[in-house]
Amino acid sequence: MKIGGCFVILFFLSSCKPYGDYKEQGCWMQLKENERIGFYWRYNDRIYAALGDSAVLVKYVKPMESIDINSFYVNKETIDGMGNYAKDKNNVYYPLRIICADADTYGYEYATESIVKGAFPSSFRYVGEGKGTDGYTMYKYGRPVD
Repeated sequence: MKIGGCFVILFFLSSCKPYGDYKEQGCWMQLKENERIGFYWRYNDRIYAALGDSAVLVKYVKPMESIDINSFYVNKETIDGMGNYAKDKNNVYYPLRIICADADTYGYEYATESIVKGAFPSSFRYVGEGKGTDGYTMYKYGRPVD
């Protein structure tokens, strides 16, 4: 009876993660000072979710808020036409809403919304083709999909 009960519990726990078998693609890299990977740039120990000339970004774009700089990583393989995934110990990030602007004739883009709501950063992995999963939910370009 105990063995059967253990089997039921193990089966239940494994079925709770419908996307648990997906393999990680790419690698997560921490940004060094003044380094850019895709849509993310680190400057003065702040992270900017933006593209454009560095001087313009510092002047016109606010850095991302509530980032844990010590645990912030970007998956460089996720770079595509839409953006790329990043995560820290608190959140998973993807440029969900991008604003294109022109400041003094220098064009730049920045994300006004970037937190992937509901994603668990400790188990989140990029699985390819703009998709990522935390094992429980599949996301494409930062949004949940069926």
